[in-house]
Amino acid sequence: MFSKIVELYRALNFPKVEGNKFFFNGAIDQSIASLVEEVDKLASHFGSFSHKEIYELHLDVEFNLPASESGRFYQNFAEFLLFTPTLNFGSISEEFYICDIDYYSKDVAIPDAMRKLETLCRFIRAISKLAVQNSFQIENTSRDNRLVFVVAADGKSPAKTLLIDIKVTEELLEYCLPHIKFLESLLSKNRKNDVHVEERLTIMRLAIADILNSVVGEVERFQYLVKNWGDVLSKYHHNFLAFIHQYSFEKVRKEIATTEIEHATKLSAVLGDISGKLLALPVSLAAIILLRKANSSEEFAIGFIGLACVSLIFIGILINQWLQVRRLRGSFEVIFSQYDVSKFPLKLSKPISNARRNADIQYFTLIATFIIFGVLALLPLGGAIYVLNDRSQLRLSEICLLIASQFP
Repeated sequence: MFSKIVELYRALNFPKVEGNKFFFNGAIDQSIASLVEEVDKLASHFGSFSHKEIYELHLDVEFNLPASESGRFYQNFAEFLLFTPTLNFGSISEEFYICDIDYYSKDVAIPDAMRKLETLCRFIRAISKLAVQNSFQIENTSRDNRLVFVVAADGKSPAKTLLIDIKVTEELLEYCLPHIKFLESLLSKNRKNDVHVEERLTIMRLAIADILNSVVGEVERFQYLVKNWGDVLSKYHHNFLAFIHQYSFEKVRKEIATTEIEHATKLSAVLGDISGKLLALPVSLAAIILLRKANSSEEFAIGFIGLACVSLIFIGILINQWLQVRRLRGSFEVIFSQYDVSKFPLKLSKPISNARRNADIQYFTLIATFIIFGVLALLPLGGAIYVLNDRSQLRLSEICLLIASQFP
């Protein structure tokens, strides 16, 4: 196991590595001697002794270090970055040892440089998922990690693609990459069906493309992206807020238009319903003539009561319909009371004000119409009283005086 090689190297006090070999000649203790024998029994892909001599706890060895997926030694951190191509895809090897910082990939204590590298690798994995295309889709090869982002057309110039060639360098580790977890959460499968996730991802892609639009060179674009990641986040935040506001404004505008149309339609329906019922009013007015021609008191009484009932029915209908109008008006006010015109931009406050004004005009027009209909509804009863007054040849005032004289 590769860990045994690292353990032996450390036990021998970090001998110098040259040409993927290390040499040791010196005194050892029994534990190191036992460890040498354990390493000697490992499979050849974990490394091998090209020379080994132990004599009375004195060791003289030459060990060929492994250089495969099973494990590899690097003399320094810069060499590790240079000869680990998987880093460009955001992947860190599982088995390796870096001599100058004494770091083994399974160590619990992680040096600061490796923490920064892990953060950069998380960032690379995230933007690789975010990209419109990556190197696997473009060339079906894993030699280089090349990403594609698209700059949107702006009316003056067409859309264009930007290629980004991922190359990890030690310089990039010094730059802060905030909110990577936020980007990872957007790309998570668990949030695939969340509201506006696709829109968020599109806005992030466009923000990256906009920031890199003026940068020349595929490798330079990645370096610029890392150095200016904060600007990308600021641009994303600004664009996403603009999208949300636009989405909210469109939703409010649609709700205003729908409410206004429904309110006007229902009020018109109320008016149409009243008009249909009042079509019988002319017939009732014609009955006043017949009431005048009544030959007997019984005919007159029946006609009088009928006309009075017609007026009362029409008045009842008007009252019922007016209550319906009040309910519609109340629902309209409930919906529109939630919109504070002073807090909305002109393109939204103006439709709200217009809707309120149109609803007020329709409401006051309807009030005037109800007053006219109320007067018309009383005409049958008024005509019947007029005929009664004319038939008895008594003035209405005289009838009132006659009734009043009956009381002490």
